Amino acid sequence: MAEPASSTLNPASAPRQRARAGLPGLIAAAWQVPGDTPEDVARLRNDQWRAIVEQLPISAVATAIAVSMLMAALPAGTDLVPLWPVLAALVALNGFNFALWWHECHRRSPSAPERGVRAGLWLAADLFVGGVLDVVLVLQVAPLIPSSLQAPLVACLAGAIASAAWMFALLPAVSLAWVLGSCGALAVGLLLHPVSWMSALLPLVPLFIVVLGMAGLLNARLFLQGRHAQYAAARDRLTVSLLLRDFEQHASDWLWEVGRDGRLLHVSRRMAEQLGEPVEALLGQPLVTLLARHLPPDDADAWRRLDHLTRALGATEPLRDVDLRLQLRGEVVWWSLHGNRLEGAGWRGVCSDVTQARERERELMRVADQDAVTGLANRHQFQRRLALLLGGGGPVSPCTVLLLDLDCFKQVNDTLGHAAGDHLLATVGERLAESLAARRGNGDLVARLGADEFAVLLRDELSPEAIHRLGKQLRSALRVPVHIDGHEIDVRASIGAACAPRHAQAPDALMRAADLALQAAKAAGRDRLVPYEPALQQEAQDRLSLLADLRQALDSGELEMHYQPQIELASGQLIGFEALMRWRHPTRGLVPPSVFIPLAEESGLIVAMGAWALLVACRDAARWPGSLRVAVNVSAHQFERSPLELHVIEALERSGLRADRLEVELTESALLQDNHRAIDLLTRLRALGVRIALDDFGTGFSSLAYLRRLPLDQLKIDRAFIADLDHARAGARARAIVSAIHDLAQALGLHTVAEGIETVGQQDVLAEMGCSIGQGFLFAQALPRDATQAFVELAHREGLAAAREAQLESSHGLPQSWPSTRLQLRSVLQLPDTRFTGGEL
Repeated sequence: MAEPASSTLNPASAPRQRARAGLPGLIAAAWQVPGDTPEDVARLRNDQWRAIVEQLPISAVATAIAVSMLMAALPAGTDLVPLWPVLAALVALNGFNFALWWHECHRRSPSAPERGVRAGLWLAADLFVGGVLDVVLVLQVAPLIPSSLQAPLVACLAGAIASAAWMFALLPAVSLAWVLGSCGALAVGLLLHPVSWMSALLPLVPLFIVVLGMAGLLNARLFLQGRHAQYAAARDRLTVSLLLRDFEQHASDWLWEVGRDGRLLHVSRRMAEQLGEPVEALLGQPLVTLLARHLPPDDADAWRRLDHLTRALGATEPLRDVDLRLQLRGEVVWWSLHGNRLEGAGWRGVCSDVTQARERERELMRVADQDAVTGLANRHQFQRRLALLLGGGGPVSPCTVLLLDLDCFKQVNDTLGHAAGDHLLATVGERLAESLAARRGNGDLVARLGADEFAVLLRDELSPEAIHRLGKQLRSALRVPVHIDGHEIDVRASIGAACAPRHAQAPDALMRAADLALQAAKAAGRDRLVPYEPALQQEAQDRLSLLADLRQALDSGELEMHYQPQIELASGQLIGFEALMRWRHPTRGLVPPSVFIPLAEESGLIVAMGAWALLVACRDAARWPGSLRVAVNVSAHQFERSPLELHVIEALERSGLRADRLEVELTESALLQDNHRAIDLLTRLRALGVRIALDDFGTGFSSLAYLRRLPLDQLKIDRAFIADLDHARAGARARAIVSAIHDLAQALGLHTVAEGIETVGQQDVLAEMGCSIGQGFLFAQALPRDATQAFVELAHREGLAAAREAQLESSHGLPQSWPSTRLQLRSVLQLPDTRFTGGEL
């Protein structure tokens, strides 16, 4: 028997393997036993052994028949004594072979070791002897038979040798031993004792050996390959069976199989557990009928899905992701069926419980469409709903959009923190939803679009009166104070409204219209509702045009600095000026700061404009005699976005102005952006000697504890409180507020500046209270640089009264433009290019 060869070939051995093709390759392959492991090789060798042993009884019977026929062919009276030794040997040998077969097939223990190479060699020797004995008997009988039986004898001899060679070919050693024994004995016998009529066989014996040897080797090779393939297939079937059994026992999915008629042929245990019925009860039931019993009642979508499954089972295409919604044991579950058609026209597949996946998918869709803070719809869901109403090219469905923006959110978020801001947003969302609760069922939608912007989508085109009523209802609901961490927040909202198809017929156009209305509501003073009007579009275009002009103004020198005097109320002396920026447009004339400063803040131009204002104000103040101060306003956007400290230092160095003559005015909103950074920056400015004033005090949200920490020099009392000081009804309350602010400033060691003084009565009340400084039209309006210089010189020579009188008399004759102070940023400061190119600065 052959030794096992390696189951793998390395590249170096490949050429040698190819070189052994043909007869050498066939011989090597026949003697080579395939197998992945030594156990596989031993099992195949044992199979070869048993395959030969199982044919030994047939060989013994065939030998007995052949001997009987030879004896019958002898003439009567033939002396048989010379034949008895060979006959006795054949009987003994075949008896031994029969006993070997009986032992191997009936008496050998299944646990006995498998037969190996040695057993195969012994069996080869056995058959070699058998071949020799058979031929010797034929050679002894050949001279004795009649001539008429000589040809049949030769044919039978050749057929017997070939048949036995083919029978024993499953084991190459045995097959070759038989062929060599029989053919070799025939050749030797004919050479030693020639038989005239058989001598012609002698030249054919070598060819006979080669042909039978080749056939035996080929048969052995095919037998080994076939048996090896059978074992591999059996292992694969066992593996698949084990995997399927483990799959059905432990996996979350289960197998199903239906016949040609759609009835279940196989039901796994897990499927029966899911359906709550025994396996035996489910077998034979139609799959579609079984699933139909578990569909949720009144679920049209579930029935459509089942119809789809029915049609799919009647087709030939494989089933892929056929999802069904079922109700099992009072719970709604989702099953997903996959399957392939079998050759018998049935189906076999896998069913999966995808309930959790469906829940996760639904949760992801909910998260994708829902705002995390308020629980309302988000921008994505709002835009999709609006597109369904107005998009698709079909008829436009009437609807109304309201955009809401909170007026107090930024201050709350900055002062109390993001957690407080989120609480405020959630409360606002809840109130908006409750206000529209009466309209539920109309398809209305409340959404948070982002930051503090909310939107309401109504499935009706409301009239202007209905829009105002709804806006009043919403604002009233929001105005109820919100209590957060001990603070009472007064909520106000600006609202813009637009309708379709009256104002627009496309989603983007309708949102633009509502946004324009919202911006108009903010510009009108906030806490109000403004419906869209076509004029708002024109105003927006004008605003955009004005912004382009403002960018151009930075390069063409259209900005100017004017100065309003500040008077010490106790002594009546001039102590300084507040610098105020003005824009002299070539066609629009003098543009109010309330118009162009917000534009500059929104566009980012305020950074460059603020740096220029500091430089020009310091340069002009350096020309004033004495220690007159100049106060320069810094907006919240400028304070937050610009390197203010560097701009102040550069303005002082270039102008030569002493630092204590410069006063920087900031609003409370500027300081509330980042109070730690604000305190640090103001402290460094104070260290330079620059004075710090808090502008418009009393109109913001500063706490007293926060005010105590700020490095300030002055508090400026807003003109809104000053205007009512001499009013008959509101004067008492206004005096109380101003007095409280003044007392607070004194307690903190700060001076007070009252702005907006227009009457002598207001001045007297302020002087009586002890207010330090005042400014307003009573003393002088904001003056251009040349007029300011003349005012300073006259006040220095003849007193403030003379300067005020001269200013009033010549206010119409003073020059209104002064090229020396035109804005030429790139030649004064190292600042970004301010030319308008269609993008940001």
